[in-house]
Amino acid sequence: MPIIGTAGHVDHGKSTLVQALTGRDPDRWNEEKERGLTIDLGFAWAPIGGNAVGFVDVPGHERFVKNMLAGVGGVDVALFVVAADEGWMPQSEEHLAVLDLLGVERGVVAITRVDLADPDFLELSMIDVEEHVAGTVAESWPVVEVSAITGQGIDGLVGTLAAELAAAGPTADTGRPRMWVDRAFGIAGAGVVATGTLVDGSLSVGDRLQCFPGPEVRVRGLQSHEIDRDTIGPGSRAAANLVGVERRDLERGTLLASPGSMTMTDRFLAQLSFPPRSAGEVADRGAYHVHLGTATVSVRIRMSADADAPSALVTATRQVPVMMGDRFILRDTGRRAVIAGGTVLDPSPSRNPNPADVATLVHAVHLNSDQRA
Repeated sequence: MPIIGTAGHVDHGKSTLVQALTGRDPDRWNEEKERGLTIDLGFAWAPIGGNAVGFVDVPGHERFVKNMLAGVGGVDVALFVVAADEGWMPQSEEHLAVLDLLGVERGVVAITRVDLADPDFLELSMIDVEEHVAGTVAESWPVVEVSAITGQGIDGLVGTLAAELAAAGPTADTGRPRMWVDRAFGIAGAGVVATGTLVDGSLSVGDRLQCFPGPEVRVRGLQSHEIDRDTIGPGSRAAANLVGVERRDLERGTLLASPGSMTMTDRFLAQLSFPPRSAGEVADRGAYHVHLGTATVSVRIRMSADADAPSALVTATRQVPVMMGDRFILRDTGRRAVIAGGTVLDPSPSRNPNPADVATLVHAVHLNSDQRA
């Protein structure tokens, strides 16, 4: 069950478009409905191309970028939204940088609200989008003009999304199930339920998992898209009814994974990459947040001085679960901007990594990534 994730500037019609595609309003909070503004993650699903497909709708407002970053992981295809009557905006740029840095290779650019834009402005918006996506992961993505209100272009968008999902192919199963918790709640008589996107492996009723951080738990029940399941495969939205844990122990940012499969660490070695048109610099004295899965943690960065094997030693204010190859986003807390993406090279590095060892780790991570693709 693949996942489509939205991205784009605030009030450009992401949630309205998801509702037009699925028949479900992804906004869950009364405040969201009253203000017409997505604040937290929203979820919906619909058949696309003959398959049940989950949608993760993210907020576009700058103040809620943290929530956006919690929802964009595990996406198979991005639905990148730009309003025809407004064109490219600041969060368009930041959201595209996130997709680029996380390597979301498949996507569709939806030019929304075409019913509100005159032909000349629509043409200018299309040119604007073309210029901004040049040199990014979205450069080759198909562009579809739509109106969620009139229905114009919706059938074409469904067909384009189906084609991108087919091209993306099934999610690889490494046999190591992991699920970053994005929501947890209690149900009277049933206990605690945690939801998230399952990656890397399958999950079955009766399996034992470890909360990172937290206790071991047992999976008492599973649902995907509100249907009871005995087993859920990788790349799917999942709701797991868990035994052995309290609701307070399952905050957003908790990772559910096989016992002993993860390293809890407050220091790891990473390779950084930078979005197009950026300065490509990280200051050792800067204040940063790492967004890893659904977790957010304050960090310090120490860049290596070796130009041939550049790397960064990331020191966090608390322990987080990481493994080699995990990707994350680095955000400058002062400028409140995404400045880099990263790939974990070593969860438990020495304080002065050898450049030759760094080069070997970079090669190993890239080789493993190519094999999984």
